Amino acid sequence: MKNRRVVITGIGVVSALGRTCGEFGERLFAGETVIGPLQGWKIADPRYTIGGQITDFDIAREMPGVETKRLMRYTQFAMVAADRAIHDAALPLSQIDPARIGTSFGTAAGSIGEAVQTDVRRYLARGDRAIGPAAWVELTPCACSTHVAIHYSLRGPITTHSSGCVTGIDTIAWGTQQIRWGLADAMVVGGTDAPFFPFMWAMMCRSGILAPAPEDGKRIPRPFSYDHNGIVLVEGGSALILESEEHARLRRARIYAEVSGVANTEEALPITNLDQTGQAFAHTMRKALDDAGLPSTEIDWVLAHGTGLPVADLAESRGIEAGLGRHAFHTPVSSIRGAVGQSFASGGAYQVAAACMAIRHQRVPPTLNFSGPAEGCRLDYVPNIARTTRVRRVLINAAGVGGTHGGLVISAYA
Repeated sequence: MKNRRVVITGIGVVSALGRTCGEFGERLFAGETVIGPLQGWKIADPRYTIGGQITDFDIAREMPGVETKRLMRYTQFAMVAADRAIHDAALPLSQIDPARIGTSFGTAAGSIGEAVQTDVRRYLARGDRAIGPAAWVELTPCACSTHVAIHYSLRGPITTHSSGCVTGIDTIAWGTQQIRWGLADAMVVGGTDAPFFPFMWAMMCRSGILAPAPEDGKRIPRPFSYDHNGIVLVEGGSALILESEEHARLRRARIYAEVSGVANTEEALPITNLDQTGQAFAHTMRKALDDAGLPSTEIDWVLAHGTGLPVADLAESRGIEAGLGRHAFHTPVSSIRGAVGQSFASGGAYQVAAACMAIRHQRVPPTLNFSGPAEGCRLDYVPNIARTTRVRRVLINAAGVGGTHGGLVISAYA
């Protein structure tokens, strides 16, 4: 049972698109992108050399005094994103019972790539004595959650999620539920991934889902466009501060928006398959709307998953039509992947940050790199240029490998 309203009071992004939520939003509306040539190692397959790297990241500069020697890159992103969100919310941690503040972070790939470059190579070269006694702790996915909780002495509910590209939405949904049920007054939630290591990149190149470097001079990825040809990976972290409405109002916090509805579903098809009918997307959207207590006609913008992978774009478009009915054809639908790429676990809070900025400025960011609709994609995808429009409620979609789906309804706070 939903007992308490949940609001967003802080946003932290670690992204090449911006250091603050405001900068992130401005660059989204301006149609800028983080996507470019990858650097740092020799890439064996010359078709796949494009991604979104953060080249100026230094946790020692961001958080002086923090012991960072053992922290994997994905955990560092989580730490800095959480730190930025806490400061953005002006959350007075010293004045709040730490047992009432929880943590919910997640990662899709965790330390796989970095571990192969460091601990696995040391082990193969010198045996078990080359492995540090704490290595196993840092290699577990829960490191991204526990390090945030330990650093800030957060003693409330905690979990780590790993559900592919839906991870970031799931951490927000779980944090929302803890507050609704009265188990926490505030939650630090988010996601993080660092895929740019040779082993991890080699796996992704073999997957068949990456967009090749374009020969036509155009940018990638190309969500919902007739020339879409795959996803583009980026690295980074993101975090939100969720609070109960009462808690936020008592401390006179600035409120970005409200988390009105959450949903999570599973297709239960073979792990690399996708329900191309769109019914899984539609079912998740309806569940999120039901949780929010809203009809589909109340949605002003659909913030799509929209990765640029042809089968996924078509399934999502069909799902939006089925989920919203006639209203789908009167509702702008756009994807921010052309700007921020496919960021795995950090994508959820990136999407929420975009929703909050859209509500604040009454504008929706464009679907970049759009040349014209792909066959079967029949909606208004806000091509290439941001649009001024009424934005009160946003429906956010996410979908991942294994058939997982997630959805959020983000509303203007009133």
